[in-house]
Amino acid sequence: MVQKIASLIDETLMAMNAHLHVQMTNEEKAYLDAHFELIHIKKGEHLMNRGDEVCYLYYLEAGTIRLSFPNKEKREISARFIEPKEFVNFSLSHEEQLSHYNVKALEHCKVWRLPKQDLQQLYDLSINFNKLARLHLEKSINHKIKREEDFHKLDAEERYKKLMANERWLFRSIPLKDIASYIGITPQALSNIRKRI
Repeated sequence: MVQKIASLIDETLMAMNAHLHVQMTNEEKAYLDAHFELIHIKKGEHLMNRGDEVCYLYYLEAGTIRLSFPNKEKREISARFIEPKEFVNFSLSHEEQLSHYNVKALEHCKVWRLPKQDLQQLYDLSINFNKLARLHLEKSINHKIKREEDFHKLDAEERYKKLMANERWLFRSIPLKDIASYIGITPQALSNIRKRI
C-alpha cells in the first residue's frame, strides 16, 4: 500500500518529538494529500541546480539527498545531507527565489513536492503547518550554527569523531569524498584520520 504524505508527515512529527505540539486536523491532512505529488529521482539526478528558481517544497520519503555548492576552484562542497522523512527546503518566500545549492540524489529517491502557490495557501489555512515549518526551520538553523562552531573550534579529526557520534547514518550511503568535503578536508586527509583511529 502506498503511504500518503499526511501519514508520512505524522511520522516526521513523531521523530522530531513534536507530535504533542503539532497535530494536523483531518482537513489539513486532506489538503496535504490532495496537493503534494510523488516523484521519483534516480541516483545521480538533480532535483534542483544552483541558480534554478525554487518552485516547490520537497519532502524526502526514501533515499539520500546531497546539498552542495561550488567553491572558487569549482569543486563541489557538501553543505548538508537530507535523510528520509525530512523536508528539503522550507524557506520558500512569496518572491522569486533561486536555489543556493545543487540538490542531488545519492541513491534512488522517492520525493513528494508541493507547488509554491499551494504552500503559501497552506500557510494561510493551517496553524499546524506553520508550527511544523517553524520547528523545521529552528532545527535547520541550530544544525547550521553547530556546524559553524565546529569549523572554528574543532580540528579535522575532532569534527570527524563528532560526525561519527552524532550523524553516523551518513556513513551508510554517502561516498567518503562527499563526507570529506562536508567536514572541510580532502579525501586523503579523511583516509589518514580513519587509519589513525
